[in-house]
Amino acid sequence: MQYERGLAKPHRLLAPAVRYCPTSAHPSSAIGKGVSLWLSFLSGCLVGIFLGVRWATRRAALITPPVFAPLLSSRLRLRYRSPQALLRLLAPEPTWVVLDAGCGNGAFALPLAPHVREVHAVDVQPAMLCALQRRLEAHRVDNIQARLAPLTHLPYPDAVFDAALLISVLPMVHDRAGVLSELWRVLKPGAVLLVGEDWLEPEYVPERTARAWVTAAGFLAVAAERRWLSYTVKFVKPAASSCV
Repeated sequence: MQYERGLAKPHRLLAPAVRYCPTSAHPSSAIGKGVSLWLSFLSGCLVGIFLGVRWATRRAALITPPVFAPLLSSRLRLRYRSPQALLRLLAPEPTWVVLDAGCGNGAFALPLAPHVREVHAVDVQPAMLCALQRRLEAHRVDNIQARLAPLTHLPYPDAVFDAALLISVLPMVHDRAGVLSELWRVLKPGAVLLVGEDWLEPEYVPERTARAWVTAAGFLAVAAERRWLSYTVKFVKPAASSCV
């Protein structure tokens, strides 16, 4: 088709040109990146401190300072280290006399007390026993006896306890064999020993390590209870053989 001379050809419909102009980052995104970097840095520092404390504590076999006593019975800890789960595994009887070895401020002695005849709570730190005594008075508990003594020299005769608790204690002591030997002495034949560790504790050791320590002392592992951040192994002191 031809167009008459002097008439302009019709323009093609063209899409408007789009120019790409990179925009500068929004200030809020820059702030977000900065905050993220700082959080990563702080998280790394906290992890480093935690691992450093865990290493130093394990190397020196340090015990929990009394200033941290409130953490032992805090709601957070008792969510992953449940006293009710401990009681189910222990299966105590009303006539039992139980030893809480390394009791701290009584995080487990108090929940146990209503289910047994008597609890003997032993710790090597006077300040921990003072914290326990305050809790006993506040809860009006009268069947827990607090004693200050090292776990390697317990002030009890042979074969007097039906069960013993050793929760978050064993890796902290220098003479583990001595502690387990003393527990063997004061426990009755057939008595129960609960040994447990919390992952968040600096002195934490895996279950296989705790099992090896305790079975080397002659106890038999019969059950275990594993939770998100903790474990507890139930051991038994074998009854004396009736064979001659």
